Amino acid sequence: MTDTTPETRIIEDAYREALRVVQGCLGPGGMKASAAEPGYPQVWSRDTMITLLGAVLPGDSAINQSLEDSFQTLAEHQTPLGQIPNNFHLISLRPNFQAYADSGLWFVIGAANYYQATGSAAFLERYYPVIIKTLSWYEYQDVDQTGLITMAEGADWEDLFAVRGKGLYVNILHYIALGKAADLAGDIPDAAEGEIYTARAAQLKKLINRHFWYGGDPNYLLPQIEPSLGNEIFSREGLDSLGRSHSVPEKTLLKDRSYYLPYLTFRGFGEWFDSLGNLLAILSGIAGEQRSDEIINLIKDRGLDRPGPLKSISPPVFPGDPDWRYYYLFNDLNRPHCYHNGGIWPFIGGFYVAALVKANKFHEAERALVNLARLNRAGRGKPWEFNEWFEGEAGRPMGMAGQAWSAGMFLFAYYAVKRRRTPFF
Repeated sequence: MTDTTPETRIIEDAYREALRVVQGCLGPGGMKASAAEPGYPQVWSRDTMITLLGAVLPGDSAINQSLEDSFQTLAEHQTPLGQIPNNFHLISLRPNFQAYADSGLWFVIGAANYYQATGSAAFLERYYPVIIKTLSWYEYQDVDQTGLITMAEGADWEDLFAVRGKGLYVNILHYIALGKAADLAGDIPDAAEGEIYTARAAQLKKLINRHFWYGGDPNYLLPQIEPSLGNEIFSREGLDSLGRSHSVPEKTLLKDRSYYLPYLTFRGFGEWFDSLGNLLAILSGIAGEQRSDEIINLIKDRGLDRPGPLKSISPPVFPGDPDWRYYYLFNDLNRPHCYHNGGIWPFIGGFYVAALVKANKFHEAERALVNLARLNRAGRGKPWEFNEWFEGEAGRPMGMAGQAWSAGMFLFAYYAVKRRRTPFF
């Protein structure tokens, strides 16, 4: 693209506006999730660390200080067992641990990324013990010793959605966090701990690819239910080591497509496509070249990038479906094509652009970045609101304006396209 094209102009405009939004989220105690008023008066672990992916790249000293303040706020409220709070309320001064499953993982990933970007030895020395303690807490989340983390319902970023059991997204985050911690251990140095993290990450990658990948055969789903069986299965017919026949479920949704399933639970699984989990599989290297192409083709074929990138799930969950819950009607948030239930999230759009870069689809990434800029320009009251989410069919802007991770992930996508590589991945 040349410097005079409309596409280039909107991308550069979006960059400036995204930086402005992030700067508007800076406050005492750390980075707020929204620059709007009243906004979200909390420092959120996941929001801040996702925002950091792009916000740390311009090298803005005020932004970096706010990020460091966020680490301090969250670390000060780590529990004795190592759990990092989901968020800390800047008015009530209370930590919240409800949607707990991914907060500590994002803290570890964010700390490693901040150190990579700044090279601050003092920062690493200060927070490496916090990282060690956090990852120790996650060891306890492997409750059945299968090697996979188990989570309560609604405990990850989709905190009003029926993801439960062994979630794809949190297990991929665990893989990324272990790899980051192994790298940090090399700089401390802590060779023994680094070897442990490296070995755990390698094993987790194998488990994710074995148990979460749905290969397109609706009649062969034994790998998906294996983690919840008491005896190893030795045949496609479902016979276990005692010769007993197990009832094996069949796929009913997206039967002709291959992708990573959103969660595994007791002798069952989720069937819809989880955009963020699958994009992280690409960015983390869990998905190889062929699987990455299959995921990207599914996204394009099902129109998840239209009217803007990117819809959170496909297909949405409707009343009567196994994953429908009464609480989806809370504030009308999770009706089909809304919020977690198929709404469009610009921050996921940033991961989509980066995944295209990771897959060496540079021209597609450029087009997706333009579409992401257009999405963030749309607003209910004025242009460049960087809204939290958009309705999935008509693309109406919804949620909180001035959302930090919508802006931060545009910055991340911008640098990924500009450099033709994905920072931190």
